[in-house]
Amino acid sequence: MTNAVYAMTVQALSGVVSERAAETMVRTVLRDQQLTPESVTAQDMQRVLSGPLLARLQSVMPRERAQMELRQLSMSMAARYPKAPTLFLEPAPEDRSAAAWATHADDALTATGWGDVDLGADDFEFDDPEYTASAVKRHFRLDDPAEQEDLIQTLARVVGVQSVLVCRANGEVIKARSLRDSTALGGVVAATALLFQRRALQLLSVDLDGRTVCMRPLGAYCVAVVAGPQVNVGRLLVDLQQLQVVA
Repeated sequence: MTNAVYAMTVQALSGVVSERAAETMVRTVLRDQQLTPESVTAQDMQRVLSGPLLARLQSVMPRERAQMELRQLSMSMAARYPKAPTLFLEPAPEDRSAAAWATHADDALTATGWGDVDLGADDFEFDDPEYTASAVKRHFRLDDPAEQEDLIQTLARVVGVQSVLVCRANGEVIKARSLRDSTALGGVVAATALLFQRRALQLLSVDLDGRTVCMRPLGAYCVAVVAGPQVNVGRLLVDLQQLQVVA
């Protein structure tokens, strides 16, 4: 009979991959380390999480995502088994100060890169029209540059967000701030704006090159957000859903 350490690992991993894949992956790694699901200890599993299991998980998802998922599991295991501390090093805190955000001119967003991708409706994950959230709605007057900046700073505070752009409904970028290079994001924005015009959409997201791009139409404007793998996409979509434009 498998023990609690094994069960905890498989259960946590099942939230990332399928339950069958999680069990196969863990059993294979344990066998390679000459360990068994019945006798593996928390100390053994901590070594597995930070070594062979991390390497295997990175083969099926981005490296940053794999590290994040297994780090969380490792910390949970350390909390449950104090004699088995995590072997993951804590990541350096991301600099989220306003000074770290660089303003990009419109022409910087039209260079080669993401602008060359060909996007269609099937590439996007659309919001559920039946979904309702209890978060407080936020109102912005987007013809006012100060309120554009306020909107950008509001979304920039969400952990994992790398870039925020305020655009016109046709995809023209008005203002953008970024912690990382968002060159050629204008092409993605333009393609998405076209989908908004063709469909009655309120929110959508797409994964591109290891980053998540979310967009929300706001009357004659729209806001686009680029986030890394550490972002809580659910929270980000809820935050975007609460944005309202003041005429």
